[in-house]
Amino acid sequence: MKSYFSLKFASVSLAISLQIAVISAFPKTLQAQLKNTSLSQKVAAYGEVIGTKIRFKPPKVGAPKNRSGGASRGGNCSLEQKSLKALLPASKLGLTVAEYPTFFVYVPQSSTQLAEFELREENNNKIVYKKRLMVPATAGIVNFSLSDNKTLLPLKIGKNYHWFFSIICDPQDRSEDLFIEGWIQRIEPSPTLVRQLHEAAPRDRPRIYAAAGIWHETLATLMDLRSSYPNDLTLVVEWAELLESVGLSKIAKEPLVQCCHKPLN
Repeated sequence: MKSYFSLKFASVSLAISLQIAVISAFPKTLQAQLKNTSLSQKVAAYGEVIGTKIRFKPPKVGAPKNRSGGASRGGNCSLEQKSLKALLPASKLGLTVAEYPTFFVYVPQSSTQLAEFELREENNNKIVYKKRLMVPATAGIVNFSLSDNKTLLPLKIGKNYHWFFSIICDPQDRSEDLFIEGWIQRIEPSPTLVRQLHEAAPRDRPRIYAAAGIWHETLATLMDLRSSYPNDLTLVVEWAELLESVGLSKIAKEPLVQCCHKPLN
């Protein structure tokens, strides 16, 4: 009888030891798996891996051929080597499905915080929107939307608009401005795209917009996710990978900074 209980006790002890060993080894196994996981994947709660790298598919449409290259006019109010930069694909034209889209610009550290945004019609160069803005003193990527203006008509579908963003170095001499330019065109979303977006989780929408070649909403939805989940490093990686894929490597890791939601009159 004694040997029976000894054998039983030994079996139970062995089982407990094995359980402890498995539990102790699990975090190391999980860490090894995470170490080998692509940075573009997301590790959600309970270890579920979701998502893939956001791949922007450039649309076949491009900016008008008569555009001039965006650059600074020679102003010297920037305090760092990096220059003012529009967040746009190589074509310099971004598609949108929004009536009042959001624009993205990298603003270097500057001795002035006064800026100006201007939107013009392609054909007659008519100014349809013009506002002065206050940008932050620190360098970073800013965004601003046309929706703040209640009198502005929605962008017309299929029409190209030419936009300019300037840092005003000297209000008395606008030739000293730092400026960039770009193009935007609003398109009608296809029924397939509308359905995909309706059925998708918020974290999948940037990927859907990117696959459709719709630049402004790719950035806007990804930026919203970063704002909602500031501690999610995978979103930071996805943002950087997206910018790098369109030739914006120099500013891919720059911070997002609050700006421009309350334009100056």
